[in-house]
Amino acid sequence: MGKYARTVRYALLALAFAGSGARALEVRVASQEVLEPKWIHEDGHVVGICPDIMAAIERIEPRLHFVGYRRSSRSLSGIEAGLETGSLDAACGMVSSPHRLAIGQPVGKPIYLVRHYLVVRRNDPVTIESTEDLARLGDLVTSQRASVFTERLREAGVRVDDATDDNRVNLRKILAGHGRFAYINDLTVRYLIRKDGLEDRVRVLPVVLADEPTYFWVSRRADPALAPLLGAALDKLKASGELDRIHVRWAEMP
Repeated sequence: MGKYARTVRYALLALAFAGSGARALEVRVASQEVLEPKWIHEDGHVVGICPDIMAAIERIEPRLHFVGYRRSSRSLSGIEAGLETGSLDAACGMVSSPHRLAIGQPVGKPIYLVRHYLVVRRNDPVTIESTEDLARLGDLVTSQRASVFTERLREAGVRVDDATDDNRVNLRKILAGHGRFAYINDLTVRYLIRKDGLEDRVRVLPVVLADEPTYFWVSRRADPALAPLLGAALDKLKASGELDRIHVRWAEMP
């Protein structure tokens, strides 16, 4: 289904639910562990891009209420398992994969475009132009466990250490000499460099090795009313510019 047709479908379904007096829905969501600034856990609070997006959704679509993410955090694979079993209704900010399409569906406009870069120690003169270059070089790359992009690196023949979900740990590994490269998305790596004061210790290579839109996902086991309501709300936020404003605000923090 094309983007225009999908948008029209969500809008028509949302109007149908509105006309029928659709009930309010509690949407079970888990925050993702250690993926700043999409999710930031600090002082007992959860903030970041996804909490801001969910708050914006609730403002324009009061029939949706997101629950669980303030008290429940999971790994990426744990979130996928929740969508598959139906213990989670939705997940914020994931790219597409065959497995995810089997257990859920992306709804609405993309939240933002994710770009992946390589990070090296500041004094490393290496240049990389492609994933093929990386595979030929043969050096170890630290990357996020269970990430779609990590699996693509491995399929391309790249040596990967994906022992952790924590990108901060992956940066520390290359600084300690365990691995030459860290493979991290643009939002997270720039946030961590600023937050941890690593400007003089690492550098981001200028080539984007992968980019793809991220979406809000709905479990195939969720209430059938959820996908059209959530999709229509996200389309409105995209049209108003609010999704882009949230992304820019967090891209420039801290």
